[in-house]
Amino acid sequence: MDIDKIIETSIKHDDYMIKCLQDKEKQRVWLETNLEEFVKDGNIDAFIRSLEYVIRARGRGAITALAKDLGMDRSNLSEILNRKKTPRIDTVFKLINGLGYDYNIQLKSA
Repeated sequence: MDIDKIIETSIKHDDYMIKCLQDKEKQRVWLETNLEEFVKDGNIDAFIRSLEYVIRARGRGAITALAKDLGMDRSNLSEILNRKKTPRIDTVFKLINGLGYDYNIQLKSA
């Protein structure tokens, strides 16, 4: 088994995810699923990673365009997406809206 040949012909996970998320409907389902998981487990890093994949799937300049649309500093958004900075919950919802999605969170009895 030639491991170098296997690696050479394999697609990286991040590249695969970006390829899968080219369709806006797939982006919506992906974010919806990950938002549900975030509400359950509180893992903000995993949810931010899902946002990063969607933004990267939208192509070159997407971070700059989103930051501009939200009135946010591009470097601040980059720090959030690179998990160097943890966003507040209102910033997370602002990002969801900035990507063109609405959300509906319902409270249930524990």
